Amino acid sequence: MSLLKRIEQGKQSGEEDTSVSGGGSRLGTLEARRVSPPRKDAQDETYSDLKVRVQNRLLAELDPSIDVSEVEKVRGMIRDLFEQILTEESIVLSRQEKHRLFEQIAAEILGFGPLQPLLEDDEITEVMVNGAKSCYFEKAGKILRAPITFESDEHVMRIIDRIVAPLGRRIDESSPYVDARLPDGSRVNAVIPPISLVGPCLTIRKFSKDPFTVEQLIDFGSLTPSSILFMEAAVKSRFNCVISGGTGSGKTTLLNVLSTFIPNDERIITIENAAELQMRQDHV
Repeated sequence: MSLLKRIEQGKQSGEEDTSVSGGGSRLGTLEARRVSPPRKDAQDETYSDLKVRVQNRLLAELDPSIDVSEVEKVRGMIRDLFEQILTEESIVLSRQEKHRLFEQIAAEILGFGPLQPLLEDDEITEVMVNGAKSCYFEKAGKILRAPITFESDEHVMRIIDRIVAPLGRRIDESSPYVDARLPDGSRVNAVIPPISLVGPCLTIRKFSKDPFTVEQLIDFGSLTPSSILFMEAAVKSRFNCVISGGTGSGKTTLLNVLSTFIPNDERIITIENAAELQMRQDHV
């Protein structure tokens, strides 16, 4: 009997989902991760239902006092409970299917759902979500379609809320536009209806963990040694400098490089809508 047929039999046997316990603890936001099975074609609905069923039971049994900032510890506990639930419900999966299901559930609980693999790829510089079924990413300067989708517009909204809620911001019909940052400094912009006509849209602009150096920009051919000398002199002479350009053209990268020319005995003050600069001085 195929996996999908076994799951269908499990659905028809009338198994009941366990509800998530409440509590104003660090895992209070886990309630928002509990979802209802989406409506799709038979095969997709079966897998989605399995994912939701296991995820909801796992959330119900996970200790609500856990500090989710300890990612590896929580991930280990999730894996143990995950294996226990599969055993108790007699769900037999291949190693590949089990790994896929676990990673998706772990991403929903600890990360940013379907976006998590893209965010963990250091070669990807931008992630774009144009509605639940249209996701793209930028890699090596080229925009490519991502092999991921969200279950629904509500699923996209849950991920957006997970990003902006810790920052004390909100997004709804009365305020359908928000700028925010991920914990690693990546810039986030989200737009929802009625401004967006295709459902919730999300753009995440990632920044290199290690800022580019002057030498790297010269090696890339972005700057010449003579232009670097000119800009260094302008910064040290306290000239007013304006850096402009299109989206993704390298404005922030260049500004980070120019900031390295500021003398160490100078006091630095930055004014940003969303903090993006990676200043290397201590007195910022």
